[in-house]
Amino acid sequence: GKFEFTYVSTSTVIVKRLSSGARIVLKSHFGYEVTKINIYEDRFLVAHTHETMLMGDLESCKLSEVPWAGSGNEKFHFDNEKVCMIFNSGELTLIEYGKNDILGSCRTEHTSPHLISVRLNEARDPKRPELETKKVAYLLDLQTVRIVELTTGNIDATINHESKIDWMEMNGRATKLLFRDKRRALHLFDIASQTRTTLLSFCSYVQWVPNSDVVVAQNRANLCV
Repeated sequence: GKFEFTYVSTSTVIVKRLSSGARIVLKSHFGYEVTKINIYEDRFLVAHTHETMLMGDLESCKLSEVPWAGSGNEKFHFDNEKVCMIFNSGELTLIEYGKNDILGSCRTEHTSPHLISVRLNEARDPKRPELETKKVAYLLDLQTVRIVELTTGNIDATINHESKIDWMEMNGRATKLLFRDKRRALHLFDIASQTRTTLLSFCSYVQWVPNSDVVVAQNRANLCV
């Protein structure tokens, strides 16, 4: 009861948030009939046609439509506000809101948001688009991390670890990867130099400080920065 759907035509739907009156026009670029609309977390929209899937962010008003022959068993994750993550039959598909093509896909059975990190760092200088970074870090298995540059498909790193990994996240610039293992050891991997450093033992909490290369972590009674 939070949203109102008004069908202007079979391929065009106005989605209205009743609390604020804010609207977004959902339209299939191919003119396909919109058959199903779901809204997740009161913000993210996923709609289906027979040939495509549409997804969008109601706050940024960015919409995407991609060809999709789904199984109906897809799982969606919305932890990253720039990217819709779709899991289907052991495959992860990434779609950037506002772009009408698939950003990338990879095979992984490990679908927890704590075991996948996506970074889209828009180039600050429009004259130098090569500075733009689009990377994903995911698990090949519980002891192996792969980092892929999404624009080229190139593998930036494959990290083999002796213990199972239970959390990982890249920094905002996608130059470093933090990961923690089941032994509660916290490690930092530098992508450019391909070097790994153990930062902390008995780590119970860890987080990148947003928009920085600073880490806040806790072990036993100590808070470390």
